[in-house]
Formats: sequence, C-alpha cells, structure tokens
Amino acid sequence: MLYLFIKQYYKSILVGLLIVWLSLSGSKTLVPGRMLSIPYIDKMGHFAMYGFFSAMLLLDSCRWQTKLRFNYTILLIPVFFGAVMEIMQMTLTTSRRAELADLVANVSGVATGILLAHIVKMFIERLRSRPTDRSV
Repeated sequence: MLYLFIKQYYKSILVGLLIVWLSLSGSKTLVPGRMLSIPYIDKMGHFAMYGFFSAMLLLDSCRWQTKLRFNYTILLIPVFFGAVMEIMQMTLTTSRRAELADLVANVSGVATGILLAHIVKMFIERLRSRPTDRSV
C-alpha cells in the first residue's frame, strides 16, 4: 500500500521534501548577502512553492489523466504541512521564524494551485487530442 502511494505521488513527495529543506535551512545558506532585497520575496516564495505543491498533488491524484477527477481532499496535506513547517521554523531553527503572513501565503498558494492544476490538465488534454501527422 505504501509502495503504491509513493509510486503515484513521488513527484509531490519530492516537492514536499524541497519545501522542508527550503523552510528549515538558514536564509544565509539560500541567498548569500543581500542579493535579493525585494520586499516580501519570501512570501512570494511561499505562495509559489505551495501553489506548485498543491497543483502537483492534484495532478498526481488523477494520475495525470484528463478523464479522471481530482481528489480535492488531498489539499488538506499542503495546508497542514504549511502550518507544521511554520511551527518547525519557530522551534527548530534560530535563523527562521514563524509568521502568520507565511501561512496566509501558503494557503493562497494552495488555492492558486487548484487553478494551475486545471490549466495543466486542459493543456494535457489538448496535446493528447491533437491529431498527429505521420505522412512522412
């Protein structure tokens, strides 16, 4: 059973592991110096990563098939995952801190991930339904 879960969701698991690493490693490790001094860039990162994570989970839930439906209950994973990551930042790291704005960015990213998954699914459907020219 665990093998089948990992086989179906391995892409999502890799994105989740990337989020863990990005969330718990020091900010000096990721961006040395003041290279990216854009205001709220970390919130944009949260938004993008959780949007990508939730879109990947939805697409994995239907096995990237356009005829199958998304399993929307799986979106509870990135919502709770984001909350746990904020708690872990508060308790396990000294260079990072938990912020409510990060959690809001995470949940906003999850909501946007739904739209992204639908767009990708429509794109896949168009690619698969396009006739191929094999007259060469």
